[in-house]
Amino acid sequence: MQQADWKAAERADFLIQAYGGVTKLADALGVAKSQPGRWRDGDERPGAIAAKKLLDLDHVMGRAILVWAPEVATRWMGSSNAFLGGAKPIEVLIARGPNDVIDALDATMSGAFA
Repeated sequence: MQQADWKAAERADFLIQAYGGVTKLADALGVAKSQPGRWRDGDERPGAIAAKKLLDLDHVMGRAILVWAPEVATRWMGSSNAFLGGAKPIEVLIARGPNDVIDALDATMSGAFA
């Protein structure tokens, strides 16, 4: 069965740019340093676990960039967050998925505009 085209290369490229490079994105996703570049270049597709992480991070970063510049969104992802009990959003995203991180992002955004 052929796998649907979910734009892995485009998503990887967006996140590589947002995170400031292949190595930083690889570190955030917990994958080998060469993988995001291979995904971007179409040389390989992410496996099931990496694909989920890539899609989740793409979704969260897309939401965050609606409000902040990419470097600010990336810094927010790597900073301790009170809404998440002091955990870093990227760690919560990788461990539990995007739901709690989206809630924290929404809480941060609503506080910023209150």
